[in-house]
Amino acid sequence: MTFSKTNIIGIAAGVLMASASLAEANSIVLTQNPYSYGVGGEFSAATSDDFVANYFPMATLGGEFETFCVETTVTFGLGDTYSYTLSDQDSQGRVLSEGAAFLYYEFATGQLTGYDYADPSARLADAGELQAAIWALQGNQSYSGYPSLATDPFYYLATNTLGTLDASSADNGQYGVEVLQLWDGSIPAQNQLVYTAIPDSASTSGMLALACAGLVFLARRLDQQKPAPVFLTRRN
Repeated sequence: MTFSKTNIIGIAAGVLMASASLAEANSIVLTQNPYSYGVGGEFSAATSDDFVANYFPMATLGGEFETFCVETTVTFGLGDTYSYTLSDQDSQGRVLSEGAAFLYYEFATGQLTGYDYADPSARLADAGELQAAIWALQGNQSYSGYPSLATDPFYYLATNTLGTLDASSADNGQYGVEVLQLWDGSIPAQNQLVYTAIPDSASTSGMLALACAGLVFLARRLDQQKPAPVFLTRRN
């Protein structure tokens, strides 16, 4: 098959338009379950993207993945449908911390030390402590009625493993965890965490950039391969 320069430009435009359409189609619905502690996680998340396959089976419920809040001052409606975008920061501009990303990665992959996935009552208590730890590591947030950090095993797991300073610093995509920014039109709703198993959200845009760069390179090669014009001289 031979591609003209016009064909290639059309393909590149189609790739970008398709990507934009997919971004607009992202949707999420959050529901509470037996492990939801107060107004926080665990929440069950049903998303248009299939993130469930990335999770340890016990970190999912009914075909949905379990998640936790990253904000305390933003609300959302249970069972309502929101659009979402993937980001390295929440809707209030707080960058995802290494400590919060580490804890959620450990939870999502079934490796979180001390988290009881099997016993319902113990899991509920653990969910409260994990939620409190995530809030604290995500900008020193706290919420009334949640366990104290003084006895929170997950908070100390993060700070002892990473160091207090690093636990509060930017994650920079180390754990394949991102922030799900929820939107009701242009109005932000409560942001959540998701394990994408991809280093960072720039991977998709990076792949698109590489694809487009390749198309541009191919177009230039086609220009170079055009036969040189032949000029005929008239004989007298």
